[in-house]
Amino acid sequence: MEFFFWGIFSLGIGMCLFFLHSNFYWSKKRKIISANESGLQNSAVGIFDYKTVIIENNNVLRLLQKIETSLDLKIRIWLGCGGVLLLCRFLGFITMEMKGLAMCMLLILVVVIVLPAIMIKPMITTRVKLMMDALPYFIDLIAVCVQSGMTVESAIKFIAQHADELDNNLATLMKYLIRRAEMSGLEEGLLELYRSMDMTEMRMFCSTLQQSVHYGTSLYENLMELSKDIRELQLLDSEEKIGKLSAKMSVPLILFIMFPITILIAAPGILRILKNALF
Repeated sequence: MEFFFWGIFSLGIGMCLFFLHSNFYWSKKRKIISANESGLQNSAVGIFDYKTVIIENNNVLRLLQKIETSLDLKIRIWLGCGGVLLLCRFLGFITMEMKGLAMCMLLILVVVIVLPAIMIKPMITTRVKLMMDALPYFIDLIAVCVQSGMTVESAIKFIAQHADELDNNLATLMKYLIRRAEMSGLEEGLLELYRSMDMTEMRMFCSTLQQSVHYGTSLYENLMELSKDIRELQLLDSEEKIGKLSAKMSVPLILFIMFPITILIAAPGILRILKNALF
């Protein structure tokens, strides 16, 4: 019976690995095809990928992304964890039957496959929020530099080189913007940054700088007004989230407070009725 169980377990693991290998193979094929198609549409697609920038600037995200995109690494981690469990069992550190050990290895396989993809998205979202929170201060610094006589490009370059403590991801994006501006002009770089970013605050920033570069409008007042508008937008977003908390808090209030209180109030009477009815 035990050999039959291990045979079924090995067959299931083999099928999982086969499907994973097939999935990664066809994913690579799709990436090659999409890369070739995107190469023909460079005029409509920006060069900035802020998610890649965020991943490259964080060691944990880089490791999770590497695990997510590498089937070999997933298999190695799974085999390594399984080897450690087997070694601990044979040395007597843990007392576990082979069925329990097999279930643990299956659970580890599921975690290694699913967990990286689940963790990457919220971590990127958190860092995007931090980057947008730092953007008004970055705009204020640009406005001060422009008011002191620096050009827009020089101001962005200077602040990006010294803004790692403000937000490393935002500073890296601005460095990419300056590199693109040195090749094809600041207006083209701002346009590509605008197309590549889906955050309202960053698009407002790009639009303001584009108008200043294209039409020659006064930049200091526009940047200060933009910084104020972004802060008000973030404040409204925070107020909206706070307003939704009351509705979200009503669910645990009903489940964990009102129902127990109702039971505590009604239980003595129900018990008396049952007692009188039975005896």
